[in-house]
Amino acid sequence: MLKKTTMNSSKPSDKTLKLLLQYEVGGGKSYYEKYLSKFTWPGGASGPTIAIGVDCAYYSQKELSEIFTSLPKDQIKLIQEASGKSGERGKEYASKLRSAGITVDWDRALDIFQKLTWPKFTKLAEKTFPGLSDLHSDAYGAIISLVFNRGTSLKGESRKEMVNIKNLIPKKDYKKIAKEFRNMKRIWIGKGLDGLLERRESEAKLIESCV
Repeated sequence: MLKKTTMNSSKPSDKTLKLLLQYEVGGGKSYYEKYLSKFTWPGGASGPTIAIGVDCAYYSQKELSEIFTSLPKDQIKLIQEASGKSGERGKEYASKLRSAGITVDWDRALDIFQKLTWPKFTKLAEKTFPGLSDLHSDAYGAIISLVFNRGTSLKGESRKEMVNIKNLIPKKDYKKIAKEFRNMKRIWIGKGLDGLLERRESEAKLIESCV
């Protein structure tokens, strides 16, 4: 049996961090600094996004002020206005933020992720999925990656696999949890979202490595 890493919520496992960096910022510093150090709009229901997956549409103005506290006050004020702006509104506002010349370098992005983003999402995930913190650290991390990408809503037909995952977590049935990750791919097949298909597969494999 694999040893479970304790204090799962304190920091991601090495494999989890590698997975998140791959799908959120193209693998790490080089790609990030070339393409992502300024605000982008990932598409769909996203809002203006920067750092390691900080989608400003889904943070309150107070949270955004705390996240970007090291930036000049006039830039923080502009970023705060991104709160709640998703979809086409998010796309337009991301362009405005880019034009304002706001940047977040790699070291700052990594610091934000480790000190603020990771703790925020582990707290949300543990509230939604009872027993999550008892899983092996890599399985735990794969589920945090899912929440990082899709949020914690369990409502609707598109979320049925997440409901199944919730029910499987207390049983620590890693094989069946991984299967639900793969079943989830049905949502994005044929929609030009191959990155999401690859991400779910990578998360499933990470979970299976805990068996």
